[in-house]
Amino acid sequence: MSGSEPYYMHVRSGPVTLLTGVLLIMAALIFVAGCTNLSPPAVPPTPVYTPQTTILIESASVNPQILVVDRGVTVTFLNLDMGRHFITSDPGDPDSFTSPLLENNQRYQFTFTVPGTYGYHCTDNADIKGTVIVKS
Repeated sequence: MSGSEPYYMHVRSGPVTLLTGVLLIMAALIFVAGCTNLSPPAVPPTPVYTPQTTILIESASVNPQILVVDRGVTVTFLNLDMGRHFITSDPGDPDSFTSPLLENNQRYQFTFTVPGTYGYHCTDNADIKGTVIVKS
């Protein structure tokens, strides 16, 4: 081949080349589709509560401080604080309860079946305390 002759590159074409190209394009599309998320991120569920039967645990208090319910009512303790809390009944209450460790937005429910006055508190924060009065 001398310098004056044109150089032609021969590109092979045919079914094998076409199939290879299609497979490469499909692989690229699958890769791109796997890397994109078309659905919006999941929003954590917002706890729903009924003010008449829910006690909100916050950083230095509970709301309401005193809750009056009928016998047989289930009361929900809902932790809105970023800290973790154990809620437990005071010694000598008519019936005793202790929640599991409540993380932020977790809840604990207790059904009060024995009438009386129940003091409760957080085991690690003396400011978090309140009273449930159960009517007969």
